[in-house]
Amino acid sequence: MESKQGLLDTKSLASALPTKTPEQRPKYAKILQQEKKASPDAATAAGNVKESPGAKNVKKEKKPDGKRPFKIYVKRQEVVALPDDVATREFSISPDNVIYFSGPGHWLSALYPVKIVVDGNEYNSVEHYYQACKLYILVGEKSAAALKASGTPLEVKKATKEILNQEKIKAKEINDWKDKDSVGVLKHVLLQKFQQHEDLKAKLLETGDKLLVQTYIGDTYFAAGAGTKYTSIWVTRHTNQVVKLPENVVAESVKYLPLIANGKNVLGWILMQVRDELRQSSA
Repeated sequence: MESKQGLLDTKSLASALPTKTPEQRPKYAKILQQEKKASPDAATAAGNVKESPGAKNVKKEKKPDGKRPFKIYVKRQEVVALPDDVATREFSISPDNVIYFSGPGHWLSALYPVKIVVDGNEYNSVEHYYQACKLYILVGEKSAAALKASGTPLEVKKATKEILNQEKIKAKEINDWKDKDSVGVLKHVLLQKFQQHEDLKAKLLETGDKLLVQTYIGDTYFAAGAGTKYTSIWVTRHTNQVVKLPENVVAESVKYLPLIANGKNVLGWILMQVRDELRQSSA
């Protein structure tokens, strides 16, 4: 395993990921060429909710059959109370003020196939860049380069898990990287994505000031920890309330994010910040 270093210790992360042909990376090409599953995973990959009068009296709605036919175990996210000196932005909660997204078919998703050039290197999606950065820090340059331009976003996500398992990278190391570097990595590549594609930039700006929420039951960090149906029920129950999000989109602010349904919705939070920065630069 190559020596590890922090993301901020590298001058140009992407430039250290040279293009490799399939012949140069047979170990990882084999993983990426595995047959796709019939039902691919949805996207992975943001608190403080102010209650309105009468909100406590809303009756809970039952799930369709009383319970799910399966169990999914995900980490329960904790929320730290916002200090008075932390700048925030407020978003009104209502069915008309929320945009849900998930999976490779949605243009807001990290899994959406789109060419992105970062520091002279081309990636096939936000997910490609994100996973390459993860492998670069946790495993090394060769593993990161092997993934950079290979397969679909879902295949790259799966291959990264395989490589981390092969290299015996512990879950704690992966989570520590996510807590430290994931917000910065995603904000950087998402800015590149929308700056390089005017059509996607226009669509993002057209969302105005609506809440952008990633709906996926298997992720309580980057997503809402629930599907669109259950997240929309949560939104309806909290209609006319206000959600307060830290204005400074950095790793240290994640702990202050309120729960949207069951999750932190970190990806949605980053996207809303990217939207603000693009709007300001376009003014």
